[in-house]
Amino acid sequence: MQEKQSVSTHPNPKDRNRSIIWARFAADSYEWVILSIRATRVAADAASQQLVSIAILGPGGKVLMESLIKTQEFSAREALEGHGIDYSVLLKALPYEEAVSEIKRIIDRKQVFCWDPFEIRKTLSAVAAANKENALALSLISVGEEYGRFLGRLRPGTSSYEIPELKGDSAADEGRSVLQAILEMAGSSQHLDGASASPMGWTGEFYRPKASPAEKLKGLLGLE
Repeated sequence: MQEKQSVSTHPNPKDRNRSIIWARFAADSYEWVILSIRATRVAADAASQQLVSIAILGPGGKVLMESLIKTQEFSAREALEGHGIDYSVLLKALPYEEAVSEIKRIIDRKQVFCWDPFEIRKTLSAVAAANKENALALSLISVGEEYGRFLGRLRPGTSSYEIPELKGDSAADEGRSVLQAILEMAGSSQHLDGASASPMGWTGEFYRPKASPAEKLKGLLGLE
C-alpha cells in the first residue's frame, strides 16, 4: 500500500470520513471474510505456467484457507521461488473443483471483502476456463476502493480515487494487508462534524470499535 496522504490535502474530507465509518462497522462485525487470490506465471519445462493460490482470512486475521490450485506438473522449486508460497501450502494443493467447494463452505452467508473485485473475478474466470468449468460467482466488497477514498489520491484528470497497489509475498500476506487497511481506517480520526450519519444515527466522530484496531492487530500478529 502507498504512503498515507495528509488529511489537509484530501480533496474531499467527507469521503475520507465515510471510509472511516465503513471500516468501523467492519471492525465491529465478524460476519465477513477476506478473500485474496494471487496469480503468477513461472517457467516450467521451457514453458510458462500460471499458478493460482487462494487465501481466506477471518476478521481476526486467522487463515481459514490457503491452497494452491493444482495445475500441470511443475517442480516444487519453481512454485516456491516463483510464487512465494510455503512448501506446506504446495503439499495441500487442491484440484479446481475441490478448491471452489472449500471456498463456498467457508464463505457461506458471509460478506466477502477483497482488495480489487475486478482482478479477483478476472483470475477466477481464467482458472475456471483452464479447467473447463464455470467461473465461481461471488458478491465482493472492495476494501481497495474504500482505502483509496480514505487516502484521497485522484486519478489524473478524473474525480475518482486511485486504488493503491496491494503488497504481499503470498495470497495470505496480501489478505493480511487488506485487514491492516481496514484497521488503519477504523482507528483513524475524523476531521469534520458533517460526516454522513450511520443508520444508528451517529457520525462516527465519537465512536470506538468494540475491539480496538490495536487489539485486533495483536491478534493478526499472533500476540494474544
